Amino acid sequence: MEAKENIKNTISILPKKSGVYIFRDCRDRIIYIGKAKNLQDRVRSYFQPSDMATYVNHPISFFTDKISSIDFTVTDNEVEALILESSLIKKNRPKYNVFLKDDKSYPYIAITETEKFPRVFMTRNKNIKGAVYFGPYINVKNTRDTLETLRRIFQIRDCKKPVPGKVKNAVCLNYHINLCSAPCTGKINEKKYRQNIDYIKMFLRKNDSSVLEGLKAEMLKHSKKLEFEEASAIKYRIDSINALLTEQKISFASTDTWDVIAVKKDTREDLASISLYSYKEGELSSIDNFMILNVKYHGEKDILSGFIKSYYSEIDNVSSIIYVPVEIEEAPAISKWLSELKEKKVSIKVPKQAEKKEILNMAAKNAVLYLEKKKFEKTTGYSKVFKELSKLKEFLGLKKVPRRIECFDISNIGPDFAVGSMAVLSDGSPLLSNYRHFRIKSVAGQDDFAMISEVLRRRLKYLEGSTLDIAESFYTIPDLILIDGGIQQYNAARKVLDEFSISGSRAFEIIDLASIAKKEETVFCEKYKDGINPDDSINYMKILLRARDEAHRFALGYHRKLRDKNMTRSVLDGIKGIGEKKKSLILEKYPGLIELKSCMLEDFIRIKGLSYKDALNVYNSLNRY
Repeated sequence: MEAKENIKNTISILPKKSGVYIFRDCRDRIIYIGKAKNLQDRVRSYFQPSDMATYVNHPISFFTDKISSIDFTVTDNEVEALILESSLIKKNRPKYNVFLKDDKSYPYIAITETEKFPRVFMTRNKNIKGAVYFGPYINVKNTRDTLETLRRIFQIRDCKKPVPGKVKNAVCLNYHINLCSAPCTGKINEKKYRQNIDYIKMFLRKNDSSVLEGLKAEMLKHSKKLEFEEASAIKYRIDSINALLTEQKISFASTDTWDVIAVKKDTREDLASISLYSYKEGELSSIDNFMILNVKYHGEKDILSGFIKSYYSEIDNVSSIIYVPVEIEEAPAISKWLSELKEKKVSIKVPKQAEKKEILNMAAKNAVLYLEKKKFEKTTGYSKVFKELSKLKEFLGLKKVPRRIECFDISNIGPDFAVGSMAVLSDGSPLLSNYRHFRIKSVAGQDDFAMISEVLRRRLKYLEGSTLDIAESFYTIPDLILIDGGIQQYNAARKVLDEFSISGSRAFEIIDLASIAKKEETVFCEKYKDGINPDDSINYMKILLRARDEAHRFALGYHRKLRDKNMTRSVLDGIKGIGEKKKSLILEKYPGLIELKSCMLEDFIRIKGLSYKDALNVYNSLNRY
């Protein structure tokens, strides 16, 4: 109630001005950052009654119950708010904002401008002191080849040698293969070297015509002075640059450009793909694909808006027109921001012409294919198992590929020490760190069905009302819950799962349930309510059997441990002078019955807290027979 009252008070004092709002949870962690033309109206809209219109406008409003406090910053205009929002999202990476997955994986070309003889090299580190950056470049191979050609043309160093000019007779291999002019040995003066650096900067800024004009002027200058060797060397550079411009059309081309962006979302996997078609002078010059994270509760417009802000703010060669499939609310503000940032007019439009619409359809198909490809690539290292899990999904009619299987078993030999276990298979392999034991608390006697119900309730309560994917076993949503048992155990588990599903939590909508009985290996599930007996030699069936056997082994081991511990403790009962405290001291050192009976008198004497008489009494009692 206190959090709701704080939020209500904050909304009442929010100004009706542009700015950025920050939502925090009860632990003061930033969970969402947004920008608004009108802060009060925008923030208030998240807390309106949950109807369809509200959900369409703000699909992330599902987490409003997690908001504990609101911060805000007022800006002079919407563009300033956009800039601040983008900066804060990159810095804080809130849980519910959309992220461009690969925004840090593409390389840049860095030039260490503050050094006397600057270095030019590829890097993914944007925090190098004194460096200027060009990029990012999506086609890593093309960029590496282009950079090597530029270094061959202008012979610029990329190494961290001793102070240039201070080394004698120590040129490296790069000098001998014409990739460096060896400034470290004084083979080129600073003025000439800096001129080459300026040429590279102009080229990377797409001012290739200025580079060629400058080189031609140099060539004519040397020709007039009859310095034909120098003129010939410059002509080689001009020819090389012309060839480079032809070969690297995808990376370096005219500023007359436009892009087409399509998006495909997969809510279950919480992923989306972006397909970007770039056109230069009317010709397709590149197709690039991206993966977007955190999209489950975001609409297509939000995903597109987040991608454009994240991607285009980081690249130099922004196209003049960006075509998108739907109108974006923030388009005018983003266009103005990018235009100011890149010092050129940038427009965001929905295509009207048939030609552009056809290209958008082509990009959309490509986005679908790319998403499927990336989902499959997530299985790298276990592709064969993934295929079998996919077959298991089809065979049992599951909602999704059962990458995480949680199997539950009860060990109930005799009236006492009933225990349950949870074994976990992740992509077909045991995930031992996620295994859990359960000491049965509420069931008397040998009622396996009630015990299954208790264990499952205790496990599922951690998912109730939560949409967070916390990296702990009980907070990770399983794809398939497997019960070691027959139709009655399955029905007991089904009843529990249905009870939780009625609560309305999204977590239970995607969980499948099955059980597998021993002996005949009969499988029960929603598709086969009367059971089915698949061949246990089939690979995907082996995955189910492995999960069942792991849970059984784990439960039985825990049962034996408890039983052994109880038996061990009981053999110490009635020994003169040995109370609960001294029992604990003995069992801490020798917890097992076999260990205790194999002890010599000296072993008990060494236990701190036991007197010689105590040790003798314990030894004689254990070796009475």
